[in-house]
Amino acid sequence: MPRRTDQRNEEDATLSSIDLNGLQPQCEGPKLPPFPNRKATLNVIRRLSDLEQDGQAHVFEVTIARKDYALKIFKFYNEEADAGEFSESELEAIGMDTLRAHSDPFYNECRAYGRLMESDLNGRVAVRAHGYTTVTEENVHQLAAIFRTEDLIQDSEEHEINHNIPPYRRMFRAIVKDLIRDDVPLTHKIIKKMRHDLLQIREQGIYPLDIKRSNYRGGLLVDFSSARTEPHFFLESCAESQYESIMSTDLYKFDDMIEKAKVKTWVKANNEEYKRKLRPRDPNRKRYPK
Repeated sequence: MPRRTDQRNEEDATLSSIDLNGLQPQCEGPKLPPFPNRKATLNVIRRLSDLEQDGQAHVFEVTIARKDYALKIFKFYNEEADAGEFSESELEAIGMDTLRAHSDPFYNECRAYGRLMESDLNGRVAVRAHGYTTVTEENVHQLAAIFRTEDLIQDSEEHEINHNIPPYRRMFRAIVKDLIRDDVPLTHKIIKKMRHDLLQIREQGIYPLDIKRSNYRGGLLVDFSSARTEPHFFLESCAESQYESIMSTDLYKFDDMIEKAKVKTWVKANNEEYKRKLRPRDPNRKRYPK
């Protein structure tokens, strides 16, 4: 039975030891490696994610092999919602495998963190990721009963009813990250570092898109579930106006976040000097038709 300690629920679980090769995004580009110690016992301490926010995953404080981590367990991805944004001819040109690999929130994080690892920026401009893994469906049901994360189960059941999902997909996909227990208040110095980090992330061809206060912890970005990482079919095939909008989304949202925080600072991400330095779209690198 789970036990209560310091007003926190704890639950023993296990990481899945199944072959994880099928969980890699099936596309060109960076990939996050599997978590190395995935056969260890997983002790779930508490839920970190906010139940009031309709996110794409739930985050838990855990211990694995006596080390503390944050474990982000993803909900099942509904590819039909994204497919509905395109015509039949566009979907045929893109391919469902590519759409899934470039749109699934779990894959978005895997590709973004894979690129940060390639660039030796993992843990420096965003919270460190240690790899991806899976959690058994049985354990997720136990967590839902204790931590009120029933939406994980609901998404799973709906997904299985509507689709013939192979067994490995019924394992819940997760990413193991550093645990940042204490947040820091936004100050001019912290905001300056956050802006520098965001620009470095973008220079690697990663566009997080969903920039907001709740996606930062300890001054580091912790969420890439909406990120678009090059090469990406939409960045290569969208209209020029859409491309320019995507190139500015992070910058506008960063400045809006700082404005809402009401911190006195001159730091701006969306300024003309930086926008002049934005990389133009390479017309020769287009493998996905309009």
